[in-house]
Amino acid sequence: MRIIYFFLFLSTSIALYFIFNKSNLDISVIDLNKNHICASDSMIIINYNGPKAQIIWKDGSRSFYCEVREVFYELLNEMNKKKIKACYVQDFSNLEWGSYVDKWILADKVYYVINSRKDGAMGLSYVPFSDKHFAENFIELNGGELLKFNEINLNTLNQSANLLKERMM
Repeated sequence: MRIIYFFLFLSTSIALYFIFNKSNLDISVIDLNKNHICASDSMIIINYNGPKAQIIWKDGSRSFYCEVREVFYELLNEMNKKKIKACYVQDFSNLEWGSYVDKWILADKVYYVINSRKDGAMGLSYVPFSDKHFAENFIELNGGELLKFNEINLNTLNQSANLLKERMM
């Protein structure tokens, strides 16, 4: 009888391990198409210029964003950031504005040009660059400020929101 309980316990433990273990979660990016809508505003993502983002949540679900600035509201939210497995942004190094290429990179591995004169889907874009040289060239042509991932905080987002309001007046 003990051996039956042992095997019942063992098989239940193994099953629970595979159900709740998310370390095998697929964190590869998905190339965007016309069926992907923005988690923030329900816009069809590929219909708009500017860099995009995607989050892979620890539960295996995904969220897509038509604007990189939008994804920072999730990344900086104390409750949500604990639920994020990975976040990718489109690398605009060596890309022209308006071109669309699924060239993804982890969000914390790039430089960001913020508050430039180039507008994306929702106005001010946070434009990611893996290569600092391309970011600096972008700033020469379009203005903006160069920041690293860890330099972007809620104050940065608020300043961008205020600048966007000023530009709309």
